[in-house]
Amino acid sequence: MLDKFSDLNKRMSVAIGLLAVLALLIIFAANPFVSVLVVLGVSAMAGVGVWEYAKLATSKNLRPSYPLMITVAVCEVLAFFIAHKWLHSQELPVFIFAVGLGLFFLNRFRRSEEALVHVAVEFFGVAYVAVPLSYMLAILYPIAPSTVDDGRWWLFYLIVVTKITDVAAYFIGRIWGKHRLAPVLSPKKTIEGALGGLLCTILVSLGMVFLGRTFAGAAFPLKFLDALWLGVLIGIFGQIGDLAESLLKRDAMVKDSNRIPGLGGVLDMIDSLIFTAPIVYFYLQWYGSA
Repeated sequence: MLDKFSDLNKRMSVAIGLLAVLALLIIFAANPFVSVLVVLGVSAMAGVGVWEYAKLATSKNLRPSYPLMITVAVCEVLAFFIAHKWLHSQELPVFIFAVGLGLFFLNRFRRSEEALVHVAVEFFGVAYVAVPLSYMLAILYPIAPSTVDDGRWWLFYLIVVTKITDVAAYFIGRIWGKHRLAPVLSPKKTIEGALGGLLCTILVSLGMVFLGRTFAGAAFPLKFLDALWLGVLIGIFGQIGDLAESLLKRDAMVKDSNRIPGLGGVLDMIDSLIFTAPIVYFYLQWYGSA
């Protein structure tokens, strides 16, 4: 049993420290100074995440442009933030994407070998990392006017419900897992762990309704029915996001996307959020217009 949790202590210590910092940033996110730190921090995560993705691509004998990918990713995150603070800038993220795509092509004019693959890899890398992180900023800082007055509870909901999927699937899979879920991608993941993670996600999502009504009131008006189907979607797509990154790492033949002690890499931290952040974002877009 101990072998199954050999690296757990280190990862748990780092995770608790990160969660404490994250909680403080979310609580004080409305403060102008803290909001700048949050935006810069998310932009930095996008840059590092894109760099990690590009490193995976180099294992396939590709040579993506690191500086250009990082620049476009950071600008995309900043563009999303600006677009959700000023209504007249709603098209800015699309504009940045269009400019970025043009730059990816322009960068290949001097070396046309495998240009099709390189442009596709570079553009997908930015979309894969920067857009979901941008959605998280958009959740935290919703557009006004909106029925969502405070995005802090919604971002808290997104992170907690998504990450409980990972945690529950890990422990349940390690203790009771017998049937492999995706042996080619991640041999240690089990069907029992996946189902347990999904069930825990639904329960926590429903529990957040009670928590919101007790402490947030009108700032977090999540209904039980919405919490139920959101929990199902987050539980499913969070695990798909985890397996999606495992697919990329398996193809690159690496265990972690980076070597950050106790964490692995940025992609390892946000892999499930990449697929669940758009779900909560578009739910709030519908909710805000209801």
